[in-house]
Amino acid sequence: MIEYVNSNSPLHRLDPRSKIIFSFSIMLAAIFTSSYIILAFLIIISVIIWIMADVPIKKLKPIFLVLFIFVLMGTLTQAVFYTDRTNYTGPVTVLFNLLPYNVPVIGSLPVTVEGLMYGVVFSMRMVVIILAPVVIPFTTHPSDMILVLRSMRFPEWMILLITMSIRFIPLTFQNFYTIRNAQNLRKIKTGFNDLMLLMETLLITSLKTSKQMALSLETKAFGYSAQRTSLKTISFGKKDVIFSTFSLTVLGIVLINTGVV
Repeated sequence: MIEYVNSNSPLHRLDPRSKIIFSFSIMLAAIFTSSYIILAFLIIISVIIWIMADVPIKKLKPIFLVLFIFVLMGTLTQAVFYTDRTNYTGPVTVLFNLLPYNVPVIGSLPVTVEGLMYGVVFSMRMVVIILAPVVIPFTTHPSDMILVLRSMRFPEWMILLITMSIRFIPLTFQNFYTIRNAQNLRKIKTGFNDLMLLMETLLITSLKTSKQMALSLETKAFGYSAQRTSLKTISFGKKDVIFSTFSLTVLGIVLINTGVV
């Protein structure tokens, strides 16, 4: 469940804009490079940042699951289909076939060395692309994100839409697990009908929550005035400059190494 974790880590104390700069810099660096060494270096940087964020391991279980799925599927699909591209002109070294005989349209699905090598690169790239930006919602309070979006001249209705979406997703998961646990307490085995009842209850709960949010916004006169004020403020300090400079330096080194710059 991706939601804000209250902590006093060095990353929590940074300005959200510096974390956004870091995320985009690392993601762009991963997209432009195909080097195992550079991608491993970017993964190490991302892991260090996550250690600095001081997020409990139990909060990272969904992230680990997504990473595992991407690595597994990315490696397998590229190992089979990478050399089957029409514009591929390199060597093809077949290790083995997934199917014992040719099947119409799909063939025998050969696993190639070149595909496995690119699959590893693809998986490492996806790990970096997932790890870098997900650190933002874990270490940035929703009120700080509102201030960042407001400083970027986003419309108020769009800011509300983004922040409510970020808050509503973990709330929906929490309601799902609550309803599911209630069903497990009442029954040893749950069938298809119980699943349908779960989804129906979850839908009704979500609609009630949406109605309460709408009433809350109505009572607070949301949208009455375009000029909105906030008790909190954000400032780009010395540590944010250092962190942003480090992120842009990493991106610059990768771009120079890959010949883009």
